[in-house]
Amino acid sequence: MPTEPTPQPALEMRDIEMRFNAVPVLQDVNFVLEPGVVHAIVGHNGAGKSTLMKLALGIYRPTQGEVLIGGEKLDGDDTALARSLGLGMVFQEKSLVQTLNGLDNLFLNDERLTRARSIQRRAEMAEAEELCARVGISPTLMQRRVSGLSAVEQQMLEIAKALRLASRVLILDEPTAPLGHREIGQLFAVVRNVARNGVGVILITHHLAEVFEVSDKVTCLREGKVTLSCPAADTNVPGLIRAMLGDRGIVASGGPGRRSQPQARPDGPPALDISALQVRGKLTDVTFRTVPGEIVGLVGLAGSGRTTLMRALFGDIRRDGGEVLLAGEPYHPRHPADAISRGVYLIPEDRAVHGLLLTKPIVENSSLSILRQLRSWLMLRMSRARQRTSELMSLLGIRAKGPEQLVSELSGGNQQKVVVSKVLATMPRLLLLDEPTFGVDVGAASDLAQYIRSEAASGMAVLWSSSDIPELLRVADRILVLADGVIRMSVEAGSPQFTESALVEAIQRSSYREGQPDAIGRPQ
Repeated sequence: MPTEPTPQPALEMRDIEMRFNAVPVLQDVNFVLEPGVVHAIVGHNGAGKSTLMKLALGIYRPTQGEVLIGGEKLDGDDTALARSLGLGMVFQEKSLVQTLNGLDNLFLNDERLTRARSIQRRAEMAEAEELCARVGISPTLMQRRVSGLSAVEQQMLEIAKALRLASRVLILDEPTAPLGHREIGQLFAVVRNVARNGVGVILITHHLAEVFEVSDKVTCLREGKVTLSCPAADTNVPGLIRAMLGDRGIVASGGPGRRSQPQARPDGPPALDISALQVRGKLTDVTFRTVPGEIVGLVGLAGSGRTTLMRALFGDIRRDGGEVLLAGEPYHPRHPADAISRGVYLIPEDRAVHGLLLTKPIVENSSLSILRQLRSWLMLRMSRARQRTSELMSLLGIRAKGPEQLVSELSGGNQQKVVVSKVLATMPRLLLLDEPTFGVDVGAASDLAQYIRSEAASGMAVLWSSSDIPELLRVADRILVLADGVIRMSVEAGSPQFTESALVEAIQRSSYREGQPDAIGRPQ
């Protein structure tokens, strides 16, 4: 009796190596995605997940190895070819136009047109209804404006939009980040339905428990190499953490340049005292305090509420409950200018959008926060501004031609130092850092950390939010684990739990939801 032929893999990546300027990013990576399988890819920041997906999408050409979609070789950096072979991706950054309805978004830039160049609405709706049935979502989404859809409905629409072109492979990058627990269950039902229709699904996630809720297989990357690839049923969360971290996860904090822990000042109030802080839908009960001179690290998965906490303390979003004391005085900033006047300053995550005027010179950026100090009557003393900027450039090691150089011409690390110079010119009593070294080279990150530590030693309190746990282990005196809008754990420097593996496991346990498979402690 003849056996049925084995189906071609939806996606196959063979002996992949990728180098950027002779620096290896991926080494000897082999990955196979079968049709109808949900395959999770996990790994720490910088493990190579994004680079691997960009190779599959045809954004990059591998230094060595080959990429095949449905058995067809992807010849070099050709995103149009990858799309035509049936590969699509839903990125973390949403692509929907809020003012259009679902149908218009679905066919955006690819409308069904007549010879007279008018849109064939009936043909589009017929195709949309067929796609909705395939995905398992209501066709009513097509008639509603995107701005009126919930977060999970928008995510489902993103999946439908990608699937319209992705007949073989669907890549989902952190799809649950903006969703609540109930919504995540709805989304995973859609993912399973997509897989049942023969599409191979790649799920990129930092929420390790989700691997066991929806995935059939899992592959782990560490420093550009595959350290684990197996059926999801053959491992558990501690096993994935070991594969992600290796030996470095058992190394305690410390390292070069760590300062000693600050001493609380019994004769004065805490620098910041937060009790039951709430922001509707984001923070439910945040309670902690910090003393002058202390650097408090804040970790948590995407959607944990870290950025919301920073913005609430900076007066950028309204809080709905709780009490905040700043140096013993009630603190309720109505807007960022109010926070700055009280000595609180935020270095935002996206420096290009919220931290800098890229088309302006360094001197104008670094002087924005202290314009009143630089005025003489109604005139701005530019000579004083240039002198102050030159001092800050020297202090922070900003590499530039001079204060008049445009910020857009600087490297990412030097741009971030300009943001820091603008902030520290105000001499804040509380500094809020949201991913301050994201996209910054190692040298610049070390310079920034050293300078922040020196400022903290002089009495400034620091709240440092980062997804880079090793970085926080080097700079923080205490680390708080945030999940679902609540502080779940506080770990002091020097304690046995002040290690990368212990913190990663605490984060994963904190984000574990009721009703999920027993993936935390299940034996391998």
